[in-house]
Amino acid sequence: MVRKTLNKYKWSPNTDFSLIEVHYVDRLNPRGYSVIRGDDIVELGTMFIFTKNGMIPYHRVIRILYDGKIVFERIKR
Repeated sequence: MVRKTLNKYKWSPNTDFSLIEVHYVDRLNPRGYSVIRGDDIVELGTMFIFTKNGMIPYHRVIRILYDGKIVFERIKR
């Protein structure tokens, strides 16, 4: 679902992918999560989001925002 959501915003002619924010689990960050912006995403692979600084597995994504509005949020179990 994460990849599908990101692809929807990346390839839609009516959206600006730079307005995307991806919040993902980051155990090294004191907040417990980090954020990357659409401009930092290089490629959407089958298992990872490839960024300018590394890669993020899709299962670590907890929330996606577009222009400040939540478009995806993982449900806590």
